[in-house]
Amino acid sequence: MSDWLPAFQRRHTVAVVVFLASALVASPFLPSIPLAARLTLLAVAVVVFGLPHGALDLNLVRGVVQKSRAALAAAIVLYLAAAAAVLAVWLIAPVFALVAFLAIAVIHFGLGDTEDLQGRQRALEVVARGGFAGIAPMAFHPAATRELFAMLVGPGAIPALDSVLGFVATPAVWLWGICLTAALLWRVLSRRKGWLINCAELLLTAALFAVFHPLAAFLLYFCFVHSVRHISDLGASRFPDCGRRAGRWLLRESLPFTVSTVALAAIVWFVFARSSSCDETMIRAIFWGLSALTVPHMILTAWWHGRGEPKPGDLFARHV
Repeated sequence: MSDWLPAFQRRHTVAVVVFLASALVASPFLPSIPLAARLTLLAVAVVVFGLPHGALDLNLVRGVVQKSRAALAAAIVLYLAAAAAVLAVWLIAPVFALVAFLAIAVIHFGLGDTEDLQGRQRALEVVARGGFAGIAPMAFHPAATRELFAMLVGPGAIPALDSVLGFVATPAVWLWGICLTAALLWRVLSRRKGWLINCAELLLTAALFAVFHPLAAFLLYFCFVHSVRHISDLGASRFPDCGRRAGRWLLRESLPFTVSTVALAAIVWFVFARSSSCDETMIRAIFWGLSALTVPHMILTAWWHGRGEPKPGDLFARHV
């Protein structure tokens, strides 16, 4: 059990509530900015806050294989192959890739934000919390969300996109709304420690997606809520007794992979910049890249948890 993680998580939850409440209060006074500027801000925030939370994936493998270079090399090859396969699906069947990405996002975000729960309560909150990233934009901003989806799949796939959205959007929104309401009621009726602050976080996150443009809401949720929780869990697994040592280790180990991922995104930009608009190229580089990394990230973290959460190993840091 980590010495510092529980206190950090409590402070982080309070900080999230204060931050979301402040953002909502300030929202009427914030200027409207063009889509290109929103995408640029999202890209920068994902690089700074989001990428490091997946950049440490291979440290999990190193923690298990230890000095086996062959096993680590095999893991790297499989990881890259899974990412390449996801990108291939986006190219061949973009609407299927979009629906699959949204479903995976719900599961991934939901599981990552409910590790302190179990049973039916966790099942409810997996959908409720995971639905912030994958479903809430369709509920609160259907037109803006459809516009973003159209840029992701390309003009040739828009008829298929509209057909699929007409079939799945309404049931998904209803399912998310029911699960969110049930999750809140469960928290209120159980009155367990921290129920009030957790209810406030759920409600304020829902309000965030209701008030802000989908890109802005996703930026704030992904970078400052989900990613911080995942990174802190991993740091505590490596250094359960010292948060500062964990922070230094996280920075040293994540930086090389973060830089490599940015370079990969630049290649995607170069490939598609001549065949699509600037906005389309940016949104594809961001979300195609996120989906390509999320699938192997989920597989690897599930495998890691299945092995009883072995201690992550070092790939780059020699002095921690």
